[in-house]
Amino acid sequence: MLQIKSRFGLFAEDGFIHFYDETVNQKNEVSDMTIGEKLKALRLSLGLNKKEFAHGIINSSYLASIEKGESEIRAIDLIEILQQHNLSVLSFLVDFGNVKSNLAVYEHEADNAFFAQDTQRLIQIGNLCPNTLIKEVIQLMVAKLDGNLADFPKDIQTKIKKIFWKIEKWDINSLWILSNVMEIYSFDDLEGLVHSVFHNLVYFSDYEDETIKLLATITYNYLRICLTQVRVNEQEVKKASLYLRKIPSIPAVAYEKMKGDYILALHYSYYTTAEEIDKVLKKVREDELRPKN
Repeated sequence: MLQIKSRFGLFAEDGFIHFYDETVNQKNEVSDMTIGEKLKALRLSLGLNKKEFAHGIINSSYLASIEKGESEIRAIDLIEILQQHNLSVLSFLVDFGNVKSNLAVYEHEADNAFFAQDTQRLIQIGNLCPNTLIKEVIQLMVAKLDGNLADFPKDIQTKIKKIFWKIEKWDINSLWILSNVMEIYSFDDLEGLVHSVFHNLVYFSDYEDETIKLLATITYNYLRICLTQVRVNEQEVKKASLYLRKIPSIPAVAYEKMKGDYILALHYSYYTTAEEIDKVLKKVREDELRPKN
């Protein structure tokens, strides 16, 4: 239970926010609140009741138990609650000293900055991230936004690629990394990695929304890369488009599914259809970037 005060750091090793002891020579002034207490103070400052504050994420009774320090909050739930109200996760956690997460916080924040094409924010997140590999992936994301991927250091590219050499099971972190580094692979090597995803991750009803989102992102990116080859492999295009269709049509993946339909419509010269999809995509993007509070 989150009873310990914030002179302790945080981590989310099992998906829940916990504390670890960091009492030695702490120079930075930090809050005396628990996470639950800070969530409550934040909720009240927004003038929201429990149901409104955590709408669609956790129920109000569970939020009440978190605010009282009787229950833990999952990292992903904390992220989604804060993002729902257009609040920075890192700013929220900075009061709790040195944040050591399972990287979900940094990955989600990096995805949001990348989608918004906010290079400066992405650089800031990379600088804050304590994990070297994730920091380097974020640097690669910055290079993509700036159009400098061709100049990205080859030694870092090699280091990133090595993590997939001995992978035995796909998890959230490895899927997130793959979704953001696909452009550094040769098409043949990428084909093998993506086939592994398509073959091993097929029980969609067992996966949480964040996994579904990553699968949709990987599939769309692969489809896009397939269609930009000098000689388009239509068999691979078909595999990717079929997998994308099989992914459940939840709100979190609406953008990726429509983007897939859009580039396929262009590929098959259905220009009128592509134009209509593009109009919807622009609206979806505007909605995603609009402040949620």
